[in-house]
Amino acid sequence: MKLHVFHNLPSGGGARALSSVLPHLRERFEVVIHAPEGSAPVCDGTAGIRTWPFPEGARIPRTARLLGPLPYLRRLSAFDALCRRIADSIDDSGADCVLVHNSMYVAAPPLLSHLRTPSLYYCYEFPRHIHDGDLIRRSGSRVAEAALVPLTRREGRMDSAAVSHAGSVATLSSYMAGRLAGIYGVSAGVVRPGVDSGFFSPGPVAGNGGYAVSAGALWPYKGHDLAITAAAGAGLREFVIVADREYPGFRETLEKLAASSGTRLLILRGIDDRELLSIYRSAAVVICCQKSEPYGLVPLEAMACGRPVVAVREGGFVENIEDGVTGILVERSVEAVASAVASVTADRALAASLGSAGRAFVEARRTVDLAALALADQIEAVIRRSRSARATGPASP
Repeated sequence: MKLHVFHNLPSGGGARALSSVLPHLRERFEVVIHAPEGSAPVCDGTAGIRTWPFPEGARIPRTARLLGPLPYLRRLSAFDALCRRIADSIDDSGADCVLVHNSMYVAAPPLLSHLRTPSLYYCYEFPRHIHDGDLIRRSGSRVAEAALVPLTRREGRMDSAAVSHAGSVATLSSYMAGRLAGIYGVSAGVVRPGVDSGFFSPGPVAGNGGYAVSAGALWPYKGHDLAITAAAGAGLREFVIVADREYPGFRETLEKLAASSGTRLLILRGIDDRELLSIYRSAAVVICCQKSEPYGLVPLEAMACGRPVVAVREGGFVENIEDGVTGILVERSVEAVASAVASVTADRALAASLGSAGRAFVEARRTVDLAALALADQIEAVIRRSRSARATGPASP
């Protein structure tokens, strides 16, 4: 069976999750990957990746941003045209199914609207600046937000149209399945990403670094500010943030916050998995304060490393963390997070118990093998339905 994969993911958990399942998918399918230029690299050690030129995806210069939404609208139009070309290529290839992931420019890529080949849209995230506008804004200025309204409307139309054309939809968690049902009216299957517990594993001396860790893009909704403040309240004066992308100026905001609380802050960007593993292994605690996180690979990776996790009781976190057993779940407040962090760092037996149970959970229920099997089953279901429909043919008049 021929499976084509499209992705335009940024660096981060989504690209890592895709990379982890690709070798398994190649055992069941003949796989070809399509990625617009600028997409995060997908490294599975095999060939079959076609990169499509997309110069419009380059960072828009500051001077061009003075034109408001116009440069971004032009990029959307160029992306739509590129997706049409990719769809034509896939349709002509005789593919049995297309596994479509999110794009950086509009959550559900317009490729879905142009494909004739059966598709499975694996939705990691919907456009949160549209549907979670009370939490996420693209600009700190109301005037700038108002200027972006034409862009937001175009994004919303493209995203909704693409989802409506998807043959089937899958997503990361039951939380996300509920959100997608409410936003788009679709029923999504749940395929929970797994973690390579052979790689993400406990070190010889756990937690000796004496610092707290928060991981995720340097964006306000990732909760780094709450994590820093809470860690300081719990008496931890060293804090590490592992990040990739950055909201302009937010790094400086976090550095000022850390300085005001007497915290030594280290922000690491663009590190490889070996460095990330080392950071996890030596952390006293991993703190996850992301707002309504769709899934959360960070706590699972930390749990696989045997480290205690403190997370807010929101989004996909509640499906991966059993409070008091594999981690600690708390309400979103400085006091609650700080209290949980203090309890973990003051009680080595508790930290060890949480870490041990967390790793056992990952090894039993959040493996890459299980994730790949679930995803492959969804893909094969799409292919079976398509073949059945073709065999049945159109209804008689």
